[in-house]
Amino acid sequence: MSRRLAWLKRLAMMAVGYFAAVLTSILVPVLLIALLEGIEDGNWSIIFAFDWLGSFPLAVLTVMIGALLIVGPALFVAERFSLRGWFYFAATGAITSIAFGVSMPRSAGSFVFNPGFLGFLATAGIAAGSVYWLLAGRKSGMRRDLGRDLGQDLGQDLG
Repeated sequence: MSRRLAWLKRLAMMAVGYFAAVLTSILVPVLLIALLEGIEDGNWSIIFAFDWLGSFPLAVLTVMIGALLIVGPALFVAERFSLRGWFYFAATGAITSIAFGVSMPRSAGSFVFNPGFLGFLATAGIAAGSVYWLLAGRKSGMRRDLGRDLGQDLGQDLG
């Protein structure tokens, strides 16, 4: 496989992992709130109270663009230094989620410095970081491995 094709494949995996992580970071708090509200009041219909068709695509787009400004440099560092550990991506997800949630004061309202709200954000970020790690983070820095593989392939062809 050529180096360019391998790099495009890696970028595609990163994009798929990032998209799945964003979906996870949105769905985890919604499901946690619905679960806690349902357990507390015995009312499970809150899950259907959200306007999924109207607000969900806008939320995904907003989070994808806004969070990429925060997490983009961390993903670049992971690729550059071949950081493949789960903890790095989980911690990065938690920090990104908290930073993004606190930077959006209208969405947080008066809950910005509420430990429960920050816990929801951290939980969503850890889940998102874990999803990214599963899909793309375990192979971070593949271009270094790719260079070694190409060198070995060329050496075998010449030898």
